Amino acid sequence: MVTKKAQFPKLKPLHMTFYKKHFKSRGLKNMGEKSKLRLTGNIILKLVISIILMIVLTGILSIPAIIYIFTTSNVPLEAISSLEFDDPVVGLLTGAASFFGVLLTVLIMTKFKKQSLENMGWMDFWKHKRELVYGLVLGFASITAVFLVLWATGQIYFEKNAFSHMNFSWSLLVGLITFIFVALNEELFFRGYIISILKPTHSKIIIYIVSAVLFSCAHILNDNVKIIGLMNIVLIGLLFAYMFLKTNRLWMSVGYHLTWNFFQGNIWGFHVSGTKTTSIFQPKIHDTILTGGGFGPEAGLLTTVVIIGGFVVTRWFLGSKSVDFQKENRSI
Repeated sequence: MVTKKAQFPKLKPLHMTFYKKHFKSRGLKNMGEKSKLRLTGNIILKLVISIILMIVLTGILSIPAIIYIFTTSNVPLEAISSLEFDDPVVGLLTGAASFFGVLLTVLIMTKFKKQSLENMGWMDFWKHKRELVYGLVLGFASITAVFLVLWATGQIYFEKNAFSHMNFSWSLLVGLITFIFVALNEELFFRGYIISILKPTHSKIIIYIVSAVLFSCAHILNDNVKIIGLMNIVLIGLLFAYMFLKTNRLWMSVGYHLTWNFFQGNIWGFHVSGTKTTSIFQPKIHDTILTGGGFGPEAGLLTTVVIIGGFVVTRWFLGSKSVDFQKENRSI
């Protein structure tokens, strides 16, 4: 009597299951595993080269800020980073250096093609200025809601006669310009450029997660950094990616990013991702899980709730429009 060998189902390796799940699309469905690995390698290589190039160019362009510090103060070299926004002029110089460093990086990596910048959402401003206005309003409303709730619950407070010593000065205008540079450079790089690199994967999960995690990692060396802060930055990175993918333009996330930072630091007096700024109000802040302490409200659970609320409001504002990756994807 001949006995048949037991038939067991073939198990696919875990990494193969991941590829098939996250790279599944009309364009990549029939792509071989070598091609998928090649695509992944190309994406990683582009990311590494562009990040290194951005750091080098930004460092070179930051030389005027370093010269200014050494000629106007007796600050040791290791303390330069902590002065970035505390001194408005240094903040402006470093903000401009970061913006032009990112812009040059993107232009070099895309071989100075105008179409590439358009594909990264840098287009049709006047036609779609409504998106910028929405972002500006939502960013202001979000951080102001955080401020008011913390004040109402006693998490922050003002000393007697604090409102008679509010700080109105030219540094507010400098702070606004600085945060314009910050919003433009971070949105162009982390949303426009990085998401454009990731689009050939045709995977929303990869696009959202990778762009948001890289955005958070850019803040990991900030002063007073906290785990909740990094998690909230991932969350806001997901919201900004959602805004970009829904509109194919950067203006909405740029607007939110600008007013969130400016009102957080220069108006309400919080630290911005661990960085101190000059501000109109100077509240006393309890170091709690709601306020975020020295990192600022971005490390507070209240901000987590506000960001989630931002998703809900933005989804309502934009409707059910979805992005066709096959149609929108272009080589950069």
